[in-house]
Amino acid sequence: MVKTVSASLGMEPGSLETQLAVRHHRFAADEAPPAYDSADAHPDPYDYILAGVAACTLISIRLSAEAKGYPLERAEVDVTFERCPPAEPDGQPDRIKRAITLHGDLSDLERLKLLRAARCAAHKSITTGIPITTVAAE
Repeated sequence: MVKTVSASLGMEPGSLETQLAVRHHRFAADEAPPAYDSADAHPDPYDYILAGVAACTLISIRLSAEAKGYPLERAEVDVTFERCPPAEPDGQPDRIKRAITLHGDLSDLERLKLLRAARCAAHKSITTGIPITTVAAE
């Protein structure tokens, strides 16, 4: 599997609005640092990372519930990014926390298995690390 996101950013003064394209989808990202008078018109890059984790989490839970015949009615997740001070005891400067709510007449074991299923592809990619290679485009 190969996935590509294309992005472009102009040099308009005071704007960090970035145009993004994925297949036939068009959307934008923005950043609102103090040096720029940004309107905060679009999600920032971290918002997109968190959105990807949230979507992947819920899709994985639903597919698992359907495959196992669990009575899941709805699932919700809040995904939070936290920048921690460098002096954290575990040595991790950043954290992503997921708070998952499962709705339905599920047993404790079914809930536990669905929470385990939440280790989706995005979660695995982030926690194991993905090397990023930079090359000059031709």
